[in-house]
Amino acid sequence: MATNCIILDLDGCIAHDAWRIPEIAWHHPDPFRRYDRYHQLSPWDACGNEDLFRDRPERILIFTSRPVIYRTLTEEWLKRTELRYAHLLMRNNDDHRPSAALKRAQLGWLAEYGVRLSEIVCAYDDRPEIISMYEAAGLRAELRALHEVSAYLNPLTGINHADGTLSAQTA
Repeated sequence: MATNCIILDLDGCIAHDAWRIPEIAWHHPDPFRRYDRYHQLSPWDACGNEDLFRDRPERILIFTSRPVIYRTLTEEWLKRTELRYAHLLMRNNDDHRPSAALKRAQLGWLAEYGVRLSEIVCAYDDRPEIISMYEAAGLRAELRALHEVSAYLNPLTGINHADGTLSAQTA
């Protein structure tokens, strides 16, 4: 018997990370070091879009681009927010591919957890390119952003660190 599931993103979707974005070390070429303080501060995020996970009948699958080294901090935040989830899929520490490619791979990992794509009723994320990826994979997806500021767009150079492109403002 199939069990319906939803996919939730963390930062910018249910974890209000806007206050942490100024802590990103944009000048640092190493992505881990660039985002370390940003991730270290994540346990103090406010929670948002609670309608996505409060009193929902579906099993919750969390897909995040946070490296697995922050698993304990992330699990503590999830416990405090009383978000009951079935699985938390995180980025391997040495994986620096764009988030859309990472989350496409995470869809493939679901088989290891006994989850079929046909069981996913919707995927929620704050980034349009990830919504497009989910839709291309045949899933229903919905954009649910808590704010408009980006943890990927370097305000100094206009480079989008999610995919290496220049923003429309600087191109």
